[in-house]
Amino acid sequence: PVLRHPDLTKVFEVACDASGVGIGGVLSQEGHPVAYFSEKLNEAKQRYSTYDKEFYAVVQALRYWQYYLLPNEFVLYSDHQALKYLHSQRTISSRHVKWSEYLQIFTFVLRHRPCIDNKVADALSRVATILHTMTVQVTGFDRIKTEYSSCPDFGIIFHEVSNGNRREYVDFITRDGFLFRETKLCIPRTSLREFLVWELHGGGLAGHFGKDKTIALVEDRFYWPSLKRDVAHLISQCRTCLYTPLPIPHKPWNDLSMDFVLGLPKTSRGYDSIFVIVDRFSKMAHFLPCAKNTDASYVAQLFFKEVVRLHGLPVSIVSDRDVKF
Repeated sequence: PVLRHPDLTKVFEVACDASGVGIGGVLSQEGHPVAYFSEKLNEAKQRYSTYDKEFYAVVQALRYWQYYLLPNEFVLYSDHQALKYLHSQRTISSRHVKWSEYLQIFTFVLRHRPCIDNKVADALSRVATILHTMTVQVTGFDRIKTEYSSCPDFGIIFHEVSNGNRREYVDFITRDGFLFRETKLCIPRTSLREFLVWELHGGGLAGHFGKDKTIALVEDRFYWPSLKRDVAHLISQCRTCLYTPLPIPHKPWNDLSMDFVLGLPKTSRGYDSIFVIVDRFSKMAHFLPCAKNTDASYVAQLFFKEVVRLHGLPVSIVSDRDVKF
């Protein structure tokens, strides 16, 4: 949403949230945002417990907006239930003592807001999470910052948003030199798009999901205008997904598969390859010596002489697209 100017006669509302590598907050009045805040956590703070991260998010948000909040009472929202009891704990750590002392200068009412209702603050903390994850997992990820200005999809948007002209691009923000559409990282027109699609489709623990599932996975974290079309095109080229399981054979030597083993040392008879025929039912195989330059006619004669003579004509034969077949 577009920010509005603060009205010092109305009650301020502060919503905070934390993720594994970042914190975020939103200052609002009557449900309309006045200002946003986010911070990436360093390695030491990333090791904080969930409670400490949420507590730290509250402290940093209040410190960031203290000049708005100090004069009057305000409402503080967090999606971490335990923070409701921060004033009633009997034993607290030195860190909590320091933070609690700072909170004493403010007058506020602390209320719990479930994560599903705390979307804005939650989103700001997730932005830091995406940047951290991509920086760790993708070599040279920082270089995409230099691609925005020349990208046909994002060049104008990046220029306008970077200069503070968001009137026509209210959904876009910049963080640490990266362009986001809401909480989704904008990917310029580079090979990174294809890499991300393949990684989410079939890399790591991915299970070669279908088109719709893969699109949903990519759209959850990333954005570019032709995303759906690009994902559909790349999945249509996935060999694993195009593979159709063969029917199970029911009799020996009815269903065969055949291929060539090439590149072997040449024998005294001039053979440098092996013609392999496998019965898919029994897994019994014939290995017939041949030459790399053997033509289709000779392969057919060899097949009838060594296989059909012993087992009869097969019902089906599976092979690749070798010219000999």
